[in-house]
Amino acid sequence: MRRAALFLILPFFLQLLGLGDTPLGGGLCGEVFRVQDPAFALKTPGFWYGLLFMVLLALELGYGLSLLLLPLLEVRPGKGWVRAGRYLVGTLFLLFLLTRTTGLPTPGPGGWTLEPAPLDPLSLLLVGLSLAGGLLLKENGEHGAAS
Repeated sequence: MRRAALFLILPFFLQLLGLGDTPLGGGLCGEVFRVQDPAFALKTPGFWYGLLFMVLLALELGYGLSLLLLPLLEVRPGKGWVRAGRYLVGTLFLLFLLTRTTGLPTPGPGGWTLEPAPLDPLSLLLVGLSLAGGLLLKENGEHGAAS
């Protein structure tokens, strides 16, 4: 479970690489910090996507930390808790696919718009690490092995 926790915690901190103008791109939440004018930010789909993924990455961070801290309290995570982590990773992956292909409905100046977000290497890395953590959770949930 420790390896799965590491893979679930890392994306939150690696997202900080997207704050600057790096060759990796903005990542999942980069648009939230790029906009200078807050009034204009609410009109771009990238801001709403970034906000959505910021919440999901924060939930993933909390879940990963719980996987690390619960054993210290001598509490073994149950099957339901492991399943919740897989659902969280699945939700992040599904929303990533939707925002990068068709886009999600977001409010814009002319009403609701469907605009896909750009694909960059950092966002692929973050989602890949999350998927690796989810697969390790699946493996641990099926075999009951601690890693």
